[in-house]
Amino acid sequence: MAGDVSVAGREGLARLGELAWEARRTAWARGWQRARRVDARVVSVGNLTVGGAGKTTLVRHLAAISAATGTPTAVVCRRYRPGPEGVSDEERLLAHALPGVALHAGKRKVDLAAAAAAGGARVVIVDDGFSHWALARDVEIVLVDVREPLSAQRLLPGGRLREPWRALQRADFVIASRLDAGESPDAALAWLRDRAPAARFAAGRHAVTGVRGLTSGPAPVAGRVRVVTGTGHPESVARTAREAGLEVVTLAAYRDHHWFTRAEAERETRAAAGDGARVLLTAKDAVRWPLADDPLVLEVEWRWVRGGEAVERAVTGGEPR
Repeated sequence: MAGDVSVAGREGLARLGELAWEARRTAWARGWQRARRVDARVVSVGNLTVGGAGKTTLVRHLAAISAATGTPTAVVCRRYRPGPEGVSDEERLLAHALPGVALHAGKRKVDLAAAAAAGGARVVIVDDGFSHWALARDVEIVLVDVREPLSAQRLLPGGRLREPWRALQRADFVIASRLDAGESPDAALAWLRDRAPAARFAAGRHAVTGVRGLTSGPAPVAGRVRVVTGTGHPESVARTAREAGLEVVTLAAYRDHHWFTRAEAERETRAAAGDGARVLLTAKDAVRWPLADDPLVLEVEWRWVRGGEAVERAVTGGEPR
């Protein structure tokens, strides 16, 4: 009986969330609120759910592609859960990975995008911009994590969806993400096409490019590891590590964007040693690690499975929207 009540409660919360979303959508559709346009090509990379779908990895890829054309490029991201120095993990990660790209982080993405354009950026890529309706954009990209049971997703606070599935109708591109190596995206893309028939579709994955010590440089992609991660999908990190050929003996999951203390780092290092393993972090975890030891860092990059050329052309302005 209690389980039935719990399910009914979640359904009720999801319905309330959908009504709130519909009221917001109506306000924008009727022009009661209007998006602000800035003097640059604005590309939004977002998702429907809370937690990671690979947005920052794709943002890093697209920003590098844009900058490589010689176009002044900027990335905008929210300063979410900053660390002791007042900087977020995404800021640190993107600044390290994109030294030739301007980075603007703070609270209001519309103001950050305006500042980026005023600073000379001709392409502004917004990390996690789908639900930020106040900023007009030229290209709307939405990632969907195919590791999630798509049909079972519910709206916040009853589930993990920020917006209902029909919100995908705003997207120019819908991208199935986090595919396993060799996995076909056909089933997921067919399901998504039914919900956004006018969008274009692509698929991609996180491919391992290597493993390095946090302070000691490249390391062999082999051996036993204890995955320690404060990311949105801990099991996806473990799956990627196994795919690379590492033996995952344990998985220690922390809250998304968690800043590790020295005591936690020391405890995790001891636990790994007790299993005859080393700590393994993602690159995003690594910027939040207090250097209590020299853990391994799993390096990944975005890799297209299907449809990537069209997405990249749209981002760089090689084709009209």
